[in-house]
Amino acid sequence: MAALFFHKSLVVNNKDNDELELERELTQKLENKVMLLYFGSGECPRCQEFAPILKDFFVKLTDEFYVERASQLVLIYVSLDKTEEKQNKFLKKMPRRWLFLPFQDEFKK
Repeated sequence: MAALFFHKSLVVNNKDNDELELERELTQKLENKVMLLYFGSGECPRCQEFAPILKDFFVKLTDEFYVERASQLVLIYVSLDKTEEKQNKFLKKMPRRWLFLPFQDEFKK
């Protein structure tokens, strides 16, 4: 499944919005991991209910305190938000280890 994102750019949900675009970076981040794809929108009522549950689930499964192999999970947010500002507003509330596709990426379709 990691090969889906080769030749793509993924962004780390951190303050610098670091881009992972080199195949080596993507392979290191995605290969041999359980990959969750979250298609959602900050404005969707069902997504607003589900996002905190997913956030808690992700935080616990990526914390060495709770799980022996915490680094085995990666989540990629695929935004269905109408604007980049709305996407960014939603991502500010989510874990910094989430990855996401750039807003303009046509792969989201």
